[in-house]
Amino acid sequence: MKHTLIISGGHINLEFAGNYMKQNEFNRVIAVDGGLLAADRLGVVPDCIVGDFDTVSPLLLYKYEQMDNVTIKRYRPEKDYSDTYIAMKAAIEEESLSVHIIGALGGRFDHSLANVQLLQYALNHGIESILVSEKNRIRLLGDKRQNIILEKRNSPYKYVSLLPFTDKVSSVTTMGMKYNINNHDFYINKEISLGISNEILDEVAEIRIAGGQLLLVESND
Repeated sequence: MKHTLIISGGHINLEFAGNYMKQNEFNRVIAVDGGLLAADRLGVVPDCIVGDFDTVSPLLLYKYEQMDNVTIKRYRPEKDYSDTYIAMKAAIEEESLSVHIIGALGGRFDHSLANVQLLQYALNHGIESILVSEKNRIRLLGDKRQNIILEKRNSPYKYVSLLPFTDKVSSVTTMGMKYNINNHDFYINKEISLGISNEILDEVAEIRIAGGQLLLVESND
């Protein structure tokens, strides 16, 4: 089973990205269009490059076209899916166990929101997926992934927010946090801000749900 890193074409802090790759073991890398520039600056040769290539230098792309071990999938700009969606689809088809995406947040809000929704696409296929930047780490709980452990000392993020991603998220329980809840039902159309800006108080915190899908956002100012 593969652990896949997708380098998308949004804002990327190269120092953060480099450290993140050192801290996590990835055995497959997919670069998405303009994300190829970040990969190149990080000294990473992607296994696969996808996109319509409207934001990447033709000269840079040509460099990787000459490499036998790099697969390039070119798409027309007039297509039904975003480049990052195509990369996620490829990662799922390759039976990835987990998919981490950098460069998916910041910049255009519509792209950022669509990338958050990709977490649901991955979860529906039984795959853990994470959107990560120096400011945010975003995951989705639900289905087979109904609980998560957060370690305070290993987290670079100060705040923890919980947002319902389905109409109802049932029996949400948190432990080890500043504001804990016990078997509380979250609804997407009320108490929207109830789970915003919590903090890990103990060394270890836990979040559990019984049903539905819950968006977990860890963030810094």
